[in-house]
Amino acid sequence: MARRAASSDRQPFREARAKLARGRPSLDILTDRERDVVAGLVHGLTNKQIGSVLGISHRTIEIHRARLMRKLGVATLSALLEIAFAQRRKLPDLRLHDSGD
Repeated sequence: MARRAASSDRQPFREARAKLARGRPSLDILTDRERDVVAGLVHGLTNKQIGSVLGISHRTIEIHRARLMRKLGVATLSALLEIAFAQRRKLPDLRLHDSGD
């Protein structure tokens, strides 16, 4: 019974993976917050810095990052950034403030 419940919990990710296998991964399948996280990564920010910009904890950023990578079917940051740079027009402007670092 527990195995069946776990299997149904993974169904959305299986569908997303199958969809991505038919074509190039698209940032369109991400939530707005997940796209915010990707934008921060494209700017070279750490999870802690992205969390500070977005007003959420670095742990929440880690969770968003893991989920969006699973949705896109990528296992590495470099694979994620390759997709993100190719589709950077779909990313929000985070309005980063120069902290003088």
